[in-house]
Amino acid sequence: MWAALRLRFRPVPTELVTKETIVAAGNELRVDRHRMTVTKVPPDVLSQRLAWARIHQKNGWIAFRGETLETVAAEFNRYNGRQLVIGDAATGQLLVGGKFRLTDLDGFLAALEVTHGVKAVVSPPSGRQPAVIVLIGGVSGSAWSDEGSGPADR
Repeated sequence: MWAALRLRFRPVPTELVTKETIVAAGNELRVDRHRMTVTKVPPDVLSQRLAWARIHQKNGWIAFRGETLETVAAEFNRYNGRQLVIGDAATGQLLVGGKFRLTDLDGFLAALEVTHGVKAVVSPPSGRQPAVIVLIGGVSGSAWSDEGSGPADR
């Protein structure tokens, strides 16, 4: 179970801090001067705040399940010189899943075309801007599903 801890601090002299508060999973702690407030975070809000945690990286691999293509492309961009750009909003909202080497853009792009019909078009460099790979098209019928039959489960 993931625990979320969101702190907002304002400077408080250290001699005033005398109380310890344990924050259980699914709650958030707010500190405002001499007052601490623990509140329950609704499940949908908690899910949004922890969306990044559904992408796992280990030993040069990235695994994700049911993430938007926009989110996954941003993660690949962190590790590659060749950058992915989402061509339109609908393409960016496609749900994708799988396990790839962080540096295997070609394998990721090939899988996107097979599973979602997404085309990768290389946009040539323009002035000081480097070439980018624009992702366009695609169908909403995803190879990923809640039932656990998507590529991330294989």
